[in-house]
Amino acid sequence: MKITMSDIAARAGTTIGVVSVTLNGAKSKTVRVSDATRERVIRAAEELGYRRDPVASALVTGRSHVIGLMLPYVHSFDVPDPFYSVVTGGVAAVAARHGYNLMLYTSVAEEEATRAVEVIDRRIDGLILVIPPNETPIYEECRRQGIATVSITQQRQYAPATVNSDDYEGGKLATEHLISLGHRRIAHLTGRPEIHTSALRFKAFRDTLAGSGIEFDPNLVKLGGFSREVSRLSTAQWMELPADRRPTAIFAANDLSAHGAIDAISSAGFRVPGEISVIGYDDTWYASITNPPLTSVSMDIDSLGRHAAEFLIGTIEGTPQEAHAMLEVSLKIRRSTGPPPNATYNT
Repeated sequence: MKITMSDIAARAGTTIGVVSVTLNGAKSKTVRVSDATRERVIRAAEELGYRRDPVASALVTGRSHVIGLMLPYVHSFDVPDPFYSVVTGGVAAVAARHGYNLMLYTSVAEEEATRAVEVIDRRIDGLILVIPPNETPIYEECRRQGIATVSITQQRQYAPATVNSDDYEGGKLATEHLISLGHRRIAHLTGRPEIHTSALRFKAFRDTLAGSGIEFDPNLVKLGGFSREVSRLSTAQWMELPADRRPTAIFAANDLSAHGAIDAISSAGFRVPGEISVIGYDDTWYASITNPPLTSVSMDIDSLGRHAAEFLIGTIEGTPQEAHAMLEVSLKIRRSTGPPPNATYNT
């Protein structure tokens, strides 16, 4: 037998209006529910085995209790890069804890502007965009429909709310670590050029070299593209250089790129870190499966997803947090980095 709000009201000794406000979040200017009454209603609902009707709740509250997550590429779900799965896991965990369902969208960076906008509708209360294009029309469409948004890895001037990690600081930490070990010929495998984090990590690399009096060598910069295979091919070219031009350390823009670099170094007959050190970025599970285990900048991808979801749900429910959040990064030192051959270094 279906349990109704009348049944719960009778069990709790209160009115249907109080039950509706308590269980569905209905707004009322006349009904006020005390903490004691709220607890009594919830306990009665649990004892009777009541299950909330999401459609009815949406009609009452104007909310669907569904948030959307839009990833940048169709292949975001199946690429070996763990960034997307980890950030999705962080969002899903917070959504579940707050009683929200998660609807997945794809291709914010690949769909034409009109198509990207057309997929957004009122089935969602809010939308999290991961690495969206700077000029996406989705923000305006969501604003028109009254859908809250927050973006992960987006420049704050382009989005109403953002969650980022400190990519410049991360690039600085990585480069400083290699310099402190005594490296001077340090190479950099860049990320995807259309993603602004790539430029920030590269700028930090150049600035930190300059701050240490090390001349920048453009020949020691190649595209890594956040790709294991692209980075393997780029690193293989460096391995063909004579010893006085070959890098003694490589800073890769993510862990996938670092993995590709280690493969190329090992295939060329060199040792990591005995002859060439490698440092990655993201500190994903890739950092533990490389041989040797990878030194990496930790940006806590799970926290990016969790923070974005907390912000979005807070906005939906009227308790928004700071609109633009910057999460700290740190350096996780493992065995892929060490001093260059025959070098002394500062501790």
